[in-house]
Amino acid sequence: MSAVRTAAEVRFGPDAVTEVSSFVRLNGNTHVMCCTYPDSAPILSVDDAHVRISVTVPDAGQVTAEDVQQGRLLAEAVARYVAELEHRAAGQDAVSEAA
Repeated sequence: MSAVRTAAEVRFGPDAVTEVSSFVRLNGNTHVMCCTYPDSAPILSVDDAHVRISVTVPDAGQVTAEDVQQGRLLAEAVARYVAELEHRAAGQDAVSEAA
């Protein structure tokens, strides 16, 4: 499998719909943070090389139950991602120790 490089693409479809795709390769230079504010919704950000991704709610002044649900879905996806990384790292460590 080839490495995924940090990159961003903008595509313009024939139906005038614009699509933006971002690809982030997490490494020691990647900055992942959550900024919280006393009077507005938090902002989750991932900054890597030339790609920046910010995640927040549609209305920064009001957080809805749907916003909370979407946050939970995001957290569940991240938990699955980390679990798979741990699984693969453990398998690679076992192969290295056997060699």
